[in-house]
Amino acid sequence: MKIEPLSQNKHQLTYEGAATAIKAAVAKCRELSAPECIAVVDAAGNLLAFARVEGAAVLAREPAIAKAATSAALGIPTGQIPFEFGANLAFASHGGIANLGGGFPIVFRNEVLGAIGVGSGTTEQDVAVAEAGRDALLSALAAPV
Repeated sequence: MKIEPLSQNKHQLTYEGAATAIKAAVAKCRELSAPECIAVVDAAGNLLAFARVEGAAVLAREPAIAKAATSAALGIPTGQIPFEFGANLAFASHGGIANLGGGFPIVFRNEVLGAIGVGSGTTEQDVAVAEAGRDALLSALAAPV
């Protein structure tokens, strides 16, 4: 009889990794003059780091976190779910699933380590800031130690 494993080995994003993404994302939103709320979660959608740049909409906090959690759970950028499914998923999850642009998974060596979500600007600004944070973290992960 084959014995099934009782645990998994899975890489998770750390606070230091999340802080690296936040720092780069904050720099990008300042470059764009677009104050943003920025959330970084681990692969399970747990919040690791959050920044609200002065001037960002206070009500953008929850959407930024939801974008990050959605992207981590689905392993895809937010905003790509067909509207009719996205609206139903958002309703069914009590707003936990967000289908607005600005959420990106952080995938390293084919494994989702976490995700970043950004909100408060235009979709284009949210996407640019999230990509800057994700890309900075991926560069740091790939750098020789």
